[in-house]
Amino acid sequence: MKPGKELRNKYKTDYNDRTDFASCARLLQSIWRTEKGFEYEKYGNFLKPDFAKRTGANFLTKGIFEIVKQEVQNKHVDGKVIKEPRIWNNLLSSQPLAFNLFGELKLNLNLASLVFNSLFPDRKIKDVKDIWFEYSPGRKNMQYTGDSSAFDVFVLYENELAEECFFGIEVKYAENLYDEPSTHKNRYEVISVQSGIFNMSFLDKLKEKPIQQIWRDHLLALSMFLINKDYKTGDFIYLYPAENINCQAGIQQYMLTFYTSPENYFKPLTLQKLVETIKSFSSENWIIEFENRYLKFEKTRPAVIRASV
Repeated sequence: MKPGKELRNKYKTDYNDRTDFASCARLLQSIWRTEKGFEYEKYGNFLKPDFAKRTGANFLTKGIFEIVKQEVQNKHVDGKVIKEPRIWNNLLSSQPLAFNLFGELKLNLNLASLVFNSLFPDRKIKDVKDIWFEYSPGRKNMQYTGDSSAFDVFVLYENELAEECFFGIEVKYAENLYDEPSTHKNRYEVISVQSGIFNMSFLDKLKEKPIQQIWRDHLLALSMFLINKDYKTGDFIYLYPAENINCQAGIQQYMLTFYTSPENYFKPLTLQKLVETIKSFSSENWIIEFENRYLKFEKTRPAVIRASV
């Protein structure tokens, strides 16, 4: 349910969002900002840019802030798309969310190994070796998808047979999947056919919103181990909030394009499931703070807000 205008006005989020969920998520970020005592710029989910860049207020720990600074400094080396000031001051953006959720896992690979082994025991994970952000094996390289697709997060691990494998992760938060699809490339069809996963009678649907971006990112993962043999195996994780019904619908439509088979290397995962798994192995404050900031949607209900005033 979309928050009432009174609440949106109070927390400076009276913006014409295209979905009720985006309106709730925007409000939740502004509530978090207000709890922290941070000033806003124009809308409540935006921090003041200079303050945000100087302090790293958009990030949950100093360690995460240091990772982000390094990524921004080196983004041109690999052509990574990290936009400023958005990365620093937009509380609602899914890119800071990705750093806030995976930054501490990068700094604690033992914890990352426990988490991913618990989530995907069939992959027989021995150790997570590293976690990278905005990763592509080769932007516009025709060995892969020939476009600029990249994973928001890339988890490199070694299985019990000492084989290198990976999880490529797309992170969503308030996105509605309404964006117009990118220009279609014949390379997408080639990878799809070679993978043996897709029923190509659904090609027209794969080319269109809301599932073309899901398809392209999935194909990037498939190209890396089924086509190019860079890794023993890989999975594409589509990470999203359980309440985002647009993401739910996109996943359901996308899965209809698969042949019935035991393995498609597509792993939808909710933020809630990932957070609960991390909490089962760690009681550190950052994961509690992450849940409070991004997933406590009950805080957007009027009765809860009135009671806390």
